Amino acid sequence: MSEKRDPFDGDYIGNIFGPKITLYGGLLILFFVAIILYRHWKLDVPFGLEDPAKMESPMENDSTKLQE
Repeated sequence: MSEKRDPFDGDYIGNIFGPKITLYGGLLILFFVAIILYRHWKLDVPFGLEDPAKMESPMENDSTKLQE
């Protein structure tokens, strides 16, 4: 009889999801990256990295200031 080994003893037991789901996940990631790159290239949409110095200060639009 073979002794059952504990999978948490530190040995690598492999990918628990299997190769098919791993492939589908990789293809899904590539699909979304392609959509992001297409929107950036075709629609000239920025990636979302803005210069923090150009952003307005949150204190400029403070509604709790007293009116003069």
